[in-house]
Amino acid sequence: MQNYDNDQILLEGQDLQVGISPSVGASIFCFKYKLNNQWVDLMRPTPESALKNNEPGKFSSFNMIPYSNRIENGVLVHKAHTYQLAINTSDGHAIHGEVRNRPWKVVSRSDTKLELEFVSTEHEGISWPFWFKARIAYQLDGSEFKITTAVQNLSDQEMPAGMGIHPYFVRALTDTDDQVLLQMSAVGIYPGATPIPTGTWEPVPVELDFTQAKELTTSFVDKCFRICHAPAVITWPKSGVRLTMEWDPVYEHLILYCPRDDRRYFAVEPVTNCNNGFNLANQGMADTGTVYLEPQAELSGTIKIKVERL
Repeated sequence: MQNYDNDQILLEGQDLQVGISPSVGASIFCFKYKLNNQWVDLMRPTPESALKNNEPGKFSSFNMIPYSNRIENGVLVHKAHTYQLAINTSDGHAIHGEVRNRPWKVVSRSDTKLELEFVSTEHEGISWPFWFKARIAYQLDGSEFKITTAVQNLSDQEMPAGMGIHPYFVRALTDTDDQVLLQMSAVGIYPGATPIPTGTWEPVPVELDFTQAKELTTSFVDKCFRICHAPAVITWPKSGVRLTMEWDPVYEHLILYCPRDDRRYFAVEPVTNCNNGFNLANQGMADTGTVYLEPQAELSGTIKIKVERL
C-alpha cells in the first residue's frame, strides 16, 4: 500500500490498482489494470487539479449517498412533509447526494483493503433532513475489485434511502482500440426528455437495448434503466480485455451516461433508486427502488468488478 500527498491512498494487487481520496468523498481517482506488464487506465484518470480543488465530478468514480441522481427541483416530499434540499446542479435539481465532496474518516486499511465512514452530524451544510451514517469498504482480490456500501438512518423517524456509484470508464484502453462493447440486461427504461422521469419504466427501445453485446454509441445518452439481476459486461476487443460488473439485488437500477462534451469516457452506474425515485414513490409509483429505513436500520449492498483477458 502506498500513501502519498497525505491523503491519496493506493490499493494494489497483482492485476489491479485503485486510488482513493478520503478527503474528496472517498472517491476513486484511478482504477488501473496490468495489461502486458503495463498499467492502463480502465476508468477516467483524475486531473491533479481535481484532486487539489475537491472536484469529485472529474474523478474516476464517486459515491452517491443517501440518494442517487436527481431529486426534482431539490424538493423532497415524504409523508406529507416537504423538504428543500440544496440545489447543486445547473439544471435546478439536487443531485448525487451529500457525501461526494466531503471528507470521510479512514476506519481501517491494508495493502488491499480500505474501510471508510461518514457521519452526517459531523458536517456543516448538510441539506438532507435526516441524520445518517455511511460506510464504504474497498477491497482488491486478484483480478476482482469489491465495493461494499452501507447507509444507516440515525434520525428518530423513517427515512427514504438510496445509494450508488458513478464510475467513468475509458473507451480506449490502448491505441489499438477503435470500439468498446457493452452488454447489460434491462426490463425497462424510464421515459422523459430530461433525467427526471415522466412515468414508470417502459420497454427499452432497440437503439438502447444491450441485451446482446454491441458497440456503445458515441451519441449523448443519459438514461435510467430498470435492470435485471445480471451483470454488465464492458469489452475492449482490440486490447483483448473484458470487465464484468455484478451487484447485489438491492441495486435495481442503472444509469448509462455518454457525455456530450468528452467522448473519451462513459459511465455505467449501478444504483438502488431511479431518478427522483423518492418523490415518485411518494406519489404512488411502484418499483422505484426507494428503500424506507426505520431509525437505526441500514441499507447495504456490494458491487464486484472483475477484469480478465479475452
